[in-house]
Amino acid sequence: MPARTVYLIKRIETEITFAMNKVLTKYDVTLAQFIILNFVNDNPTDFSSAQLSRRFKMTPQSMNETVTTLQKKEMLVKNIDVENKRILRIGLTEKGIQVLGFCNIAINILEENLFGNIPTDELATFRKVIGNVLETTRKV
Repeated sequence: MPARTVYLIKRIETEITFAMNKVLTKYDVTLAQFIILNFVNDNPTDFSSAQLSRRFKMTPQSMNETVTTLQKKEMLVKNIDVENKRILRIGLTEKGIQVLGFCNIAINILEENLFGNIPTDELATFRKVIGNVLETTRKV
């Protein structure tokens, strides 16, 4: 019997996670921190820790630890919400933007090494399939 699809997905996730952590270590950033920096950068509306924890299916405590670590590294800043003073909104600092830029260059190189030999049309199909599976998992 051929390997199950979910097994293959888990294997590739494990290998890619290892490779990403390896290249991000150079910038003193973990994969979770990189994902948060990217998300905050890509979304102009500031998010709270609670919103981020729901978005990434992390416990609020784990997300708070990640955000606090990024604050200590001076990559994120929390600002009081204008409409609700009990909510702290998260944004990138100049250092966070700079470090994220370096990390993205490193991840671009990693992606090129991993997927560079796959024809563009096949890679586009692969990305579409992954997107479809992700959408399905969010509904389950």
